[in-house]
Amino acid sequence: MKRTVIRRPAVLLALVLAMTAFFASAQVDDRARTLLEGLVPPAGETVETLQQTMVMTLHQQDDMEVRTRSIIDYVARRAAIETEVGPGMMATVIVADGQVRMLMGGMALPLPAALAESFDGVFDRDPDELLAEGSTATYDGPMAYGDLLEGEQVTVRGASLVAGVEDTEESRYVFDGAGRLLGVVSETDDGLVVMVFDEPFTGSGVVGRNATMYLLDGAGTAERFATMAFESVLVNEPIPEGTF
Repeated sequence: MKRTVIRRPAVLLALVLAMTAFFASAQVDDRARTLLEGLVPPAGETVETLQQTMVMTLHQQDDMEVRTRSIIDYVARRAAIETEVGPGMMATVIVADGQVRMLMGGMALPLPAALAESFDGVFDRDPDELLAEGSTATYDGPMAYGDLLEGEQVTVRGASLVAGVEDTEESRYVFDGAGRLLGVVSETDDGLVVMVFDEPFTGSGVVGRNATMYLLDGAGTAERFATMAFESVLVNEPIPEGTF
């Protein structure tokens, strides 16, 4: 995950679909598995539909706000993501019937290639599974990232969805003593991106969680560059007719 990528509208849209990593079966040591299993919903609490509204504030761009409303039907493999791209201007990406299209002002527009790629295979993996096939996870013990984040770390290596982008980079998950996820750390060319959740949590990682993102350089200096705030989150509620 690159620092510049995080700022792209394509990733801001896809971020809502996958806040942390989606997981399936893989080679995992026992302590890592115990911690990661906390990100799987309990039996009977599978996320089938998700409706949520997120406001991302980009602090390095004069605190510009990007508002995104997403409606996701995991069972029917459909999604509608509406993003405010300017004052009074909304762009809506629809994923349905294996196709991706974009609407603005009720008109169909050509879909930018980078945006289309962000949604490739987005429904190929069950959001409630543990690790992507072929991935590995190791328990690293206690770790600290300046004054931002400290706890027990698990490093996931291999194919995973990080901020909505499928790649093979490492992701470091930091948990507290109760097994709750505190934050996620990824490497970039400019340093470490440290995402710290407002409240530690267990349960599905696809459900929106408020968080602040920092860039931590080699000297240990932290710079806040983005904040995610979820105004509303509805899980397994009826989806409005005509959404897709």
